[in-house]
Amino acid sequence: MTPQPKRSGADAPPRVVIAGGGFAAVEALLALRDLDDTAEIELIGPDRRFRYRPAATAQPFDRTAPLEYDLAAIADDLGAAHRVDRLEAVAPAARLVRLSSGTLEPYDALILATGTRRLARVAGALTFAGPSQGPTFEGILGDIATRTARRIVFAIPSGVCWPLPLYELALLTAAYAHERDIEADVAIVTPERAPLDIFGAHASALVRDVLAEGGVRFLGSRNPERFDRDGHLHLRFALDPLPADRVVAAPSLLGRPIPGVPGSWHGFVPTDERGRVEGLDGVYAAGDMTSYPIKQGGLATQQADTIAADIAGPAAGAMAWPVVRMLRARLIGGERPIDLVAALDGSGCALDARLDVACGPASRLDGPAYAKVYGRYLTPYLSRRSPLPRAARQVAGVS
Repeated sequence: MTPQPKRSGADAPPRVVIAGGGFAAVEALLALRDLDDTAEIELIGPDRRFRYRPAATAQPFDRTAPLEYDLAAIADDLGAAHRVDRLEAVAPAARLVRLSSGTLEPYDALILATGTRRLARVAGALTFAGPSQGPTFEGILGDIATRTARRIVFAIPSGVCWPLPLYELALLTAAYAHERDIEADVAIVTPERAPLDIFGAHASALVRDVLAEGGVRFLGSRNPERFDRDGHLHLRFALDPLPADRVVAAPSLLGRPIPGVPGSWHGFVPTDERGRVEGLDGVYAAGDMTSYPIKQGGLATQQADTIAADIAGPAAGAMAWPVVRMLRARLIGGERPIDLVAALDGSGCALDARLDVACGPASRLDGPAYAKVYGRYLTPYLSRRSPLPRAARQVAGVS
């Protein structure tokens, strides 16, 4: 298909193409529209829904439906176009993208936020990658309730960029057993030397206390590799396996290589501190697909904000925001939700950290689910928008 010619002239609004439908993509759309109300924006991705994956850990326990939002409605709300299609390749010299439908789309600025592939790394274990594993995990809870499974191990293999969901599952599982007066042995097995040490030493020590209070054993400096159905979790470089009845593992991430876009051996896209893809003019990348070592929704929104400011700054007269990466996360599963905060340097190491106990009732599932990840624009926007009802998702063929 012949592409439509790009607009020309100093007064023509920029055409911005956003490829993706997750945290980074939606935050970029919101930020761009706030900074430049004239930009022509098109959101392109294979999904019709924005899925709020961080809420997935609580869903097997409270039996709520996965949180989903209609991307077309969000785009329409912000005066942007939405196309259900998949980006296949980029031609940076011509400023064109090729879609899986064969369509060629021009752009003045391109934001790549296409995410990653989630792969199982612990053979034999249930790999918990999001809402779709909820029903299977409920089966494990059923085994605990019937006392056919007592030893539950949550395994974090090497290379996992964001381990927090497994901590939540472990804490919630231990509480589930305790509330039913069931004696269960719940453990976290991880290469980390200390619990959630990504947040720094002080916060890690406090998380260790939360695990101890919740009845979760922490087994650090161990690398889980394989779970045999005879009840053994095998560890790399360890002679003796760990006994286990059920093992739940975190996935590892791999990038999706895009022709025309540079990538590392594992498919992650290198960018500078403002999200500009190395060697490509007008092309940006944000979120899990980038080479930044920590993959987390809140960081993805910060990357998107920086990119939006870089694109809209000259036209909107806005100053470029300083590049600051603040890792914020809400950990549920203890007596009350706690908020973890750490300032990160360019390599993803914590510069400073603290742990605050969130206000509110002492409930493990306290607080709105959309507060699990903080985005400058996304969090307040979702607080005003209702998620899709379950019936609407079933009509659309989404379970």
